[in-house]
Amino acid sequence: MKRISLVAITAVAGLFSSNVLAADLGGDCCADLEERVAELEATTARKGNRKVSLTIYGQITTAVMWWDADGGQLEYGENNVYIVDPQTSGSRFGFKGKAAINGEWSAGYQFEFQWQAADATKVRKDNDDLGDLPEFRQAHWWLKSKNFGKVRVGLADTANSGIAEIDVSITSIADAMSSSQAGGAIIRGDIGGPASGNFEYNRQNVIRYDTPTFGGFYASTSYGEDDLWDVAFRYAGEHMGFKMAGGIAYGRRTDCGYNIASGAYDLSCGNRAGLDGGQPEEVATETLNGGVSALHVGTGLFFTGSAGERRAVDTVSCNGKEHNGGNCQSDWFWFTKAGVERKYLALGKTAVFGMTGEQHDGVDNAWQMWGLGAVQKIDAAAMDLYISYRSYDVDTGYGIDEPDGDFDTVVAGGRIKF
Repeated sequence: MKRISLVAITAVAGLFSSNVLAADLGGDCCADLEERVAELEATTARKGNRKVSLTIYGQITTAVMWWDADGGQLEYGENNVYIVDPQTSGSRFGFKGKAAINGEWSAGYQFEFQWQAADATKVRKDNDDLGDLPEFRQAHWWLKSKNFGKVRVGLADTANSGIAEIDVSITSIADAMSSSQAGGAIIRGDIGGPASGNFEYNRQNVIRYDTPTFGGFYASTSYGEDDLWDVAFRYAGEHMGFKMAGGIAYGRRTDCGYNIASGAYDLSCGNRAGLDGGQPEEVATETLNGGVSALHVGTGLFFTGSAGERRAVDTVSCNGKEHNGGNCQSDWFWFTKAGVERKYLALGKTAVFGMTGEQHDGVDNAWQMWGLGAVQKIDAAAMDLYISYRSYDVDTGYGIDEPDGDFDTVVAGGRIKF
């Protein structure tokens, strides 16, 4: 009984002392804590309101690029090693969010930019620092209806953006796509080959509409700039053990100074400006491109292919030549790759593949390419490690008296997402 009484007395005394301490502190007991919370709120990124969500996202992608080239301005050959920012999936960060208006409608936004100090597609034989500082990628708002589709307004992907880069494997990061190849400026500017690309309009100031998805299919169209419009049809789904995706797009753009023969913009508006004493005429080109990709889920075997053609629809685009007379041909390309993708290691999936492709421009410059590559995912760190080798035979289009060229490159690097 004495032991029980002693425990009871101790408990009562402790409760009494706690109440007295609280009473002594009064209303100031949390003042220091509230002041500290206010300081933290002042230095923390916050949403402007509680109605629209906010997600911060991004990735860092860098690589080591070895290259060896000869031909054109590199008649005696040259090689080097650069630290580069791959354009296949460059370093970037952004903000996006959305809010439900009602059960049918929602609204949202996306703002994203990319920072590349040494764009792998732009470095040259005498400059390893060419880049985009920064390159704005997205800045638009959107409205979406479950039954009527989605509308975007602002800097956004056009309808054909990504149409020739459709890929259900994990290998695109390893310089394994129909555009954004490392060393493209060396092939074009130093050797004299064609500009590399898949003729997508990428991101522009447009209004874009996407239909709802019906059985894996949906359509898109966009209009903007001065002037650009395109339409695309896409599919994604899984059937009979295959994961599949594909799409095709048609577009037309009219931009003063676009020259199909050089694949570049020129403020002189081709050769028309000044010849007739009038104002420069707008230049028009049309594009048809697309891609398909399939992966067998059971074995991991995959195949990806894409192709496209871009042609002039007036003589200005052909440097004043009559394109229908054969003097100025269409630009065209094709690209394929195949390999296997499986989870051999606990780290994540592993993929190995081979690739080949060809590119031609309107004045008989061309290259043919083959290559190999591998990707290793590290799931615990949201990371990809990759390496690829590409070998190009470059035709400068100048005939047998002028040197053609060769270009070889190895790109090895990593990407980590956050």
